[in-house]
Amino acid sequence: MTRSSLAPSRYVSEGKSTPGHRTVGTQGNPDDRAGEEIEYASQRALKDTWISRTRIFLAPYFAEFLGTGVFVLIGCGSNLTYTVFTTNAQSAWLGTAFGWGIGLMVGVFIAGGISGAMLNPSVALSFAGYRGLPWIHVPFYWLAEFAGAFVGALLAYACFAHSLDPFDGYHRQISGPFGSAGAFGNFARPFIGNGAAFLSESVGTALLVMGIFAITDTNNFPARSSTPIAIGFLLTGLSLAIAYPTGGSFNPARDLGPRCAAAIWYGARVFTFHGSYTWVPVAGPMAGGIVGATLYEALIVSRRAIVEDDESIASSEHRSISLE
Repeated sequence: MTRSSLAPSRYVSEGKSTPGHRTVGTQGNPDDRAGEEIEYASQRALKDTWISRTRIFLAPYFAEFLGTGVFVLIGCGSNLTYTVFTTNAQSAWLGTAFGWGIGLMVGVFIAGGISGAMLNPSVALSFAGYRGLPWIHVPFYWLAEFAGAFVGALLAYACFAHSLDPFDGYHRQISGPFGSAGAFGNFARPFIGNGAAFLSESVGTALLVMGIFAITDTNNFPARSSTPIAIGFLLTGLSLAIAYPTGGSFNPARDLGPRCAAAIWYGARVFTFHGSYTWVPVAGPMAGGIVGATLYEALIVSRRAIVEDDESIASSEHRSISLE
């Protein structure tokens, strides 16, 4: 039963009024009270339909889908903006880092109160392992995140299709001076091997998950209402600091979803380019996320745990003194 369905009975018991309803109190007309009860019963019956129950059941997955879609739309849009409209690599890298950070912030604001805003399969896996996310949700979260990333990339391409035409002469290219496929799926720099790229993606995702665990840890120093902003700046900082060798996916859905969308226009070569690079931004973040979550949970002892431990020690000492 939802909170909204409980509201009428609470107000009836307290004799308060709700918008659009007459006040019902202990002194009211019995006929009026009967009419109010019938009206509330009809509203509850309307809400207790299979459509309503289905919406409630699917709400976390829709939230993950929408949050990830907005995140990828803003991120891929910032990539395309600097790919098409600038030749200054330094300003482009700074701009796209902030674009992805702001995209993640908005996505967390959208989905945070409904699904927890994982928006990343490696984060969902880590939260299932250490933060109580039910394992049954994990595969559905992954599916929603990949689907959201795919749709977000499609929308980004639709917004920039006519801008790409004069840029590459209507010939979509993966690499080279007129290559734009990297605005969707990540590709390591030509001088970076897949092994080094895997390490970079793993380390970056480990830091991302470790930072998210710290930001959301109520027993540590949580960001609380500023959580989306803090997580957005975390991704921006990691992008500026260590993402340059690979483009900084740190998220399997953020890479694979847009890569599948890019294959529609750039061809299947987006999966085999750079030594079949596709597996790196999928496997690297999954491994790094587990490592980052494990390190945080194993090495960080919260202040509450320390205080509780001190209190338990003091209590045991007091009992031993009393026995003596």
